[in-house]
Amino acid sequence: MRRILQFLTLSLAAITALAAAQSASAQTVGTAQSEDTPRVEVFGGYSYLRANIIVSDQPFNLNGGSASLAYNFNDWLGVVGDVGVYSQGSVRGNGLSLTLWSYQMGPRLSLRKNKHVVPFGQVLLGAGHAGGTLYTTSLGPGLAPLGTNNAFLLTAGVGIDWKLNHTVGIRLVQAEYLYSQFLTGSGNGNQQSNIRLSAGITLSFGKH
Repeated sequence: MRRILQFLTLSLAAITALAAAQSASAQTVGTAQSEDTPRVEVFGGYSYLRANIIVSDQPFNLNGGSASLAYNFNDWLGVVGDVGVYSQGSVRGNGLSLTLWSYQMGPRLSLRKNKHVVPFGQVLLGAGHAGGTLYTTSLGPGLAPLGTNNAFLLTAGVGIDWKLNHTVGIRLVQAEYLYSQFLTGSGNGNQQSNIRLSAGITLSFGKH
């Protein structure tokens, strides 16, 4: 838990640093750089989720994918919508499956001082849906299934894009802390601290 909180703190600090660096260089950034800023950026790729939403509150792995659509207001500020799906066929070897969906939106800050390397930070708010036999099967004698449920999600993190050209790029890494409130059926509360790691392809359209 302490490491998760440290990661969240570092993520927020990095986002703040990005905003400060962009603001400090705003007067020195030339018109050419603004012309390289796309209006719309689309991402799709693989996502790994380290989660702890089972009854025992012990962590386990999920694999899946995520996609996002970002609109840039200028060369440093944008808004992004993000969806993802992650699954595990046998949670910690118990034979029960789990599928999570995430739907989020929020601001993104980008640092476009280099033509090819674009670091960014973002904070997303939204909801998630949890299903699979882990939620639809009784977890013990006399216990009713938890039932599929929806929950609040908050994500904060940073990433780095490598621009091959104006249109195509590679998201080298997107590392985020993901806070969720799915039902667990335990006495540990319905709050989880998770890590999401993503990588994939970006497509950019339009220019400022």
